[in-house]
Amino acid sequence: MIMNIEAEQSLIGSILLGGAKTMAEIQLIIEPTDFQVPEMQTIYAACLKLYLQNKPIDAVSVLALTGEEYKTTIIPAAQIVPSARHAAEYARIVREAAQKTRAYSLTIELADDLQRNTEAGECQRKAEEVLKCFDEPKQEDTVSAEEMYMRFFDRQDSPREYIHTGFSRLDKYTYIERGDYIIVGGRPSAGKTAFTLQMMRNISRKYTTIYFSLETNNEKLGDRLIGGFNEVSLSGIKTNSITDEEWQRITNGYNEFKKLNFYTVRAAGYSLAQIQAKALQLHAEVIFIDYVTLIRQSGESLVDRATKISMGLHTLAQRNGITVFALSQLNRAGKAAPDMTALRDSGQFEQDADDVFLIEYDEDKPEERVLKIAKNKEGRCGCIQLEFQPKIQKFSEVETRYDET
Repeated sequence: MIMNIEAEQSLIGSILLGGAKTMAEIQLIIEPTDFQVPEMQTIYAACLKLYLQNKPIDAVSVLALTGEEYKTTIIPAAQIVPSARHAAEYARIVREAAQKTRAYSLTIELADDLQRNTEAGECQRKAEEVLKCFDEPKQEDTVSAEEMYMRFFDRQDSPREYIHTGFSRLDKYTYIERGDYIIVGGRPSAGKTAFTLQMMRNISRKYTTIYFSLETNNEKLGDRLIGGFNEVSLSGIKTNSITDEEWQRITNGYNEFKKLNFYTVRAAGYSLAQIQAKALQLHAEVIFIDYVTLIRQSGESLVDRATKISMGLHTLAQRNGITVFALSQLNRAGKAAPDMTALRDSGQFEQDADDVFLIEYDEDKPEERVLKIAKNKEGRCGCIQLEFQPKIQKFSEVETRYDET
């Protein structure tokens, strides 16, 4: 164990001297389990309990909770420091020692797993846990009424940065920012992949973007991306029958296409942890996942697994400031227009998402689509008419009235 007994003792002493004022600051930095001396952990837990109950924190009150056997630990701690002035620094030392101890223990386990030839995925998961040991607790961002007004003025004086999808009407009614979590749903053959690949191309002009495909390889994605970018027939690409005119467009488009800042990842069998690791490795700002319920996840049922996936993606987006577009299949329900209740396997997607886009498709009208903004936390919901050109896999907005719902 990598512990600092003196820091733990000094921290307890500082809390006993400083009382609730000191405890208010310390409880934002550490947790009871950060104490590695069992007696100190028990004493700190007692101090925290008194604080939460709005009771005095002193040696007498703490002893009443812990018992007289802790007297030989509490009294010296109260006498070891002259004041509570350095309590926060002691807390950081205690937390750092606890982090190192947890990381060391997990590293030993990882080394054992490697020697026993444990599955690579499990070894990767444990390695990621080692890094998480050094995650810092998120400090509460507290603002006063005055500060809130000042921040508002600052935002109004500065240009707002929203992520533009390349669909001007969609951008007009939604305000997609870094860290948003967006669901793109549709029934099979609605065009979810084509629609989001087109969005990805547009977004990657400014942002580092990754397209994780859990069911399609990079070659097929490349055919669709390059074909769509140059407006070349997908069937011509698939049958090696590209015309001379199309070849000229492909050749001319190379220099512009190579400037796009995106990666495609063949992610079949990926877990949520692997998606996050790859996103951080490539410094992604925006990611697409096609499609979300194929992510490998433990759970007793489909609903349980889907719920964990959605909550994990929401955390990934907010914690890392990465905008997540997650593609989801919709349950089949005849020809009725889909709504959010059709999101497959879990209502958690509807709850967690900042925006939900649903692509409506009528088989009798193969070149028409409706993009339904079914959820929009910071704007209006409604429908946008789209035209789809299946030959070149291209979507275009149709200039009609925006139908609000």
